[in-house]
This record gives sequence, structure tokens and C-alpha cells, in this order.
Amino acid sequence: MRTIMAVLLLAALLAAPVRPAAATGGILLESRPLAVPAELAAAGATGFRIRYVSTSPKGRRIEVTGAVFLPSGTAPPGGRRVVSWAHGTTGVSDRCSPSRDRELGGYGYPGYLAGFVRRGYAVAATDYEGLGTPGVHPYLIAESQARSVVDAVRAARELSPDMSRAWLTVGHSQGGHAAMAAGEIAAGYGKGLDFRGTVALAPVTDNRPYVDQLSRLRPVDHGYYMAILAGLSTQHPGLRLADYLGPRARREYPRIHTTCMTDLTNRLTKLNLPGTEFTPATGAATAKLRGWLGDNAVPRARSAAPMLVAQGLNDVLVSPAQTAKAAEHAQALGTATKLITYPGTDHFQILTSSAPDVLRWIDARLRR
Repeated sequence: MRTIMAVLLLAALLAAPVRPAAATGGILLESRPLAVPAELAAAGATGFRIRYVSTSPKGRRIEVTGAVFLPSGTAPPGGRRVVSWAHGTTGVSDRCSPSRDRELGGYGYPGYLAGFVRRGYAVAATDYEGLGTPGVHPYLIAESQARSVVDAVRAARELSPDMSRAWLTVGHSQGGHAAMAAGEIAAGYGKGLDFRGTVALAPVTDNRPYVDQLSRLRPVDHGYYMAILAGLSTQHPGLRLADYLGPRARREYPRIHTTCMTDLTNRLTKLNLPGTEFTPATGAATAKLRGWLGDNAVPRARSAAPMLVAQGLNDVLVSPAQTAKAAEHAQALGTATKLITYPGTDHFQILTSSAPDVLRWIDARLRR
């Protein structure tokens, strides 16, 4: 019955005239019990897979899926504080949505999220627009990912009324990009909630420097470049693949919509296509690409609350220098920003290396 009512509600929303985005974002359409990974089960978490309303950057009402993990026991005075989790790159295909994956996208995420649950925080974990729902996933499109992160909090609060309005966002890699962007819209799009801060772990911030390296990409990066093009195509429907991929790469490109990133990367690594297959065809195409990436670079504006940035100095996927530059820019924009670097730590080890610092920082903001 709940599913039928949810479908009717969505139909009514889609037929209604467009109102300010936050007016309908976060409406919970469906929730179902979710078998939680062992690490979260050991922390006493109860899991739900959710489907909720959000708004695309073009103002269209959309559906987004995700997961919610609730701690055991009685909620504290004022309700459970919420951590809105933004996951790292899994792929562009619907098959890659973390809420459908027993490992929540991999990379040790279940154990990481268990740390929040043990401290009594509820976790709202969006899949992002287009991962598990109709349409192409707007990979690294800042506004899209930010709205999914904010609306996941609203949907989680509908699921469990004992949740507080107080929340913050934590994101890794692609999710660091999403978390930064969410912090910047929290005061407007997130109106009605009580935003307390952003944690960005090895965040993707600005891919413009990447453009000058396209002809020298390692095979392991080819799939990520294809995902970037897929994301940009949602914002720029006129994007011509022939301007950005050679004929052999274009033959492989459709796999981005049917294969998750690990498998796609393994295939492209074996193919070892030459750099010319990933070089823009003209100077004009290069300039367009750089501009489009710049439009989605973060930070873009002052955040409504402080930000913690954590970066491993042995990270070969996200440049430590680029992260430092982004943190400096956030500070210049007026966001109280703290950058902590971790020697000997790579892109994935940052989760465990930074966990004690992150938890202390979160506690200081959510437990007041």
C-alpha cells in the first residue's frame, strides 16, 4: 500500500508547477528493511533502503535512492544527529548504486560508517541522482550531488521522527566533492535543517589541471575520464564524444552505462589504449572541456558551517597539492577550514588514518 501511495504522490509532484526546490525535496517515497553489512550489524545498526524526491539542477523533480542506518537504543535529548554520507566513485551504471551493494560501494565503507553509528549518529547515505533510478548519473556535477546529499537528510528524518534537525556531511573522493558542494547550498537549499559542517576526505575538487594530462593518462584512469564525460553530458547534451574520444575508446564508452568502475578499469587496463584515444580533437574542444570542469570545481562559495579536509600525502589519485589549494580557497571564501595531512597515507587509507581526528571534529559540532 505504501508503495502505491508513493507512486501516486510522485505522479502528483511531477504534474505540479515548479516551486522552489527545497519545497518538495526530501519527501520519502518508500522505505524497506536492508540487510546491513557485518561491521554495521556489530555496531547495532538497523538498515533501510529508501527512495525519495530530489530536484535536478535544471529544476526537474526526480527520484533518488539511498540507505539509512539507525543506531540502537534511545535517542538523546533533541533527537539523533545525522551524518549525511557521500560515497566515492563506484561507476555510472545503475548496478553501481551503493544501497544495492552489500559492501556499500566497497573501500571499507561499512566499517567506516559503523564508527558514526557507535557514537549514536544516524547515517543517511545517498546513492546520488541517476544511480539506481532513471537517467544518467551526473558524475561530479556539483549541484546534483549536493542536492542528493541534503535531501537524504530530509528523507531520513521522515523515516525516523526521533532525528534532530542537526546534521553534517562527510564524503570521500567523489563524495568529498559532493560534501563540499552540499555545505555551500545548506543555508539555502537546506533551509529548515541545522547544518553543522563538512568533512571532505581526499576530495576531488578541480579537474581542470587534468585536461593537460589527458594524452598521458594511465590506463587505470581511462574509465574515470569516460565517467567524467558521461556526467558532463547530463549538463551539456550537445557534448560530442568524437570531440573527446578516439574511435577505439568510443567503442568502449557504452560500457560505462552497464559496468561498475572496478570492472571497467580492469578491462581498459588490459586494452592499454594509446593516449591519443583520450585527447580532445581540437583546441576549441579542449577549451570547452576546461570550462565545463571549471563550472563544477569546488569550493565555489562560502559554506554555512566549518569544514575539515583530510588528505593523504601518498595519494596518487587526488593530488595533495590540489587539495591544499582547495582548502586555501575555501578559507579565502570565508569558510572556516582546517586541513590535516597524513604522511604515508594513500587515497583509501585516509579513511582509517583520519578517523580519530574526524570523529573528534564531528563530536564537537554535533554534541553541543
